[in-house]
Amino acid sequence: MKSEGEYNKLSSPEVIQFIEDQLTTPIPELVLKGSPFPSIPINLLVNQVVGKNKARKKLPTWHKNPKIIYPPKLNLEQTSSEITARHKSKLIEGDTLIDLTGGFGVDDYFFSKQVNSLTYCEYNSDLFEISKYNFNVLSVKNIKCLNQDSIELLKESTHKYDWIYVDPSRRNKNQKVFLIKDSLPNLLEHQKLLENKSQQMMIKTSPMYDIEAGYKELSGVKELHVVSIKNEVKELLWIIDWRTTSSRNIKLYNYDSQKKYTKNVLQHDGLISSDKVGLSPCLKYIYEFNSSIMKSGLYDRLAIRYGLLKLEQNTNLFTCETLIKSFPGKIYKMNTIETINFKKLKREFKGRFINIISKNIKLTPSNLEKKIGFKTGTDTDYLIFAKTIEGNKVIKATKL
Repeated sequence: MKSEGEYNKLSSPEVIQFIEDQLTTPIPELVLKGSPFPSIPINLLVNQVVGKNKARKKLPTWHKNPKIIYPPKLNLEQTSSEITARHKSKLIEGDTLIDLTGGFGVDDYFFSKQVNSLTYCEYNSDLFEISKYNFNVLSVKNIKCLNQDSIELLKESTHKYDWIYVDPSRRNKNQKVFLIKDSLPNLLEHQKLLENKSQQMMIKTSPMYDIEAGYKELSGVKELHVVSIKNEVKELLWIIDWRTTSSRNIKLYNYDSQKKYTKNVLQHDGLISSDKVGLSPCLKYIYEFNSSIMKSGLYDRLAIRYGLLKLEQNTNLFTCETLIKSFPGKIYKMNTIETINFKKLKREFKGRFINIISKNIKLTPSNLEKKIGFKTGTDTDYLIFAKTIEGNKVIKATKL
């Protein structure tokens, strides 16, 4: 375990300058150079270079503070981004919050602005010391840091918190997992304890976690947030209020930036079966819902709301003759549609730049790239390979 004194060495002006100078140096080259500071091993310097580069876009508040200490790469990859941490903090209000799996402390930094008192628990001693040090660097005064097993802490405590936050570790015995029962701590074993020790709780689960399983396994779900960044699902957030019965209220967010996002709110009271969405040949416009909506399983319901038809029952592309500018996802204008002829496509597109979408056919985009010999690129030109009610087709389209 590193001491505060060792972290202070990393914050000295000469070390800060060295790290800044090495941000574009290849890591193998940096390792071979070794540390120019006798009291600081090269692996700590490498962590800082890798961490600062990673934080540039993911954690801009941390990146701009030169005294921040970064953990090993794996810990940093597992932490929330600043966008998702800010999102979570807006859902919190009250006097007290306890984070059972504090990690690098990004969520807690933003939670601390919403509550009077926050308890940060982290079992990993090195990660605990880094976060504790950084809270001081960031001038956060209302966080109490504890290096202990948070479940045991709850068992021993007589306090009832306004909020419990938990992001269970999705690494168990060095294996990557995504089910709650396989994560650490296993919340399913401790639901009664968590209910007794909090008014409300927020659970962050893997984007891979099955939503239907969540509704079956978790009690008191008030709402579910599916949070995406640039059309990639990053977090499922289960908001639990023990005082209410479970509700299937789903809020879908897709962030382009911190201040720009789309939002949809739906009641998930049983999926509409896909055969209730009308089927159609490809019409003038093609619609592809964003990743949050696809994850929710509610795309058919939204398609009905927007008056869209499906290209095929199991092909999740939708179509209509009119342009819907408010559509939450990608829109393409159909130029031509024809039966797939690889010889013809190879003559036309070999060596050219084009983007590929593959929907409900056996070939992946990389398979198609090799088969035809095109290069992926351009902002607007697409070949969409899809199973339709008229058979497998290739649609030449322009992204709007």
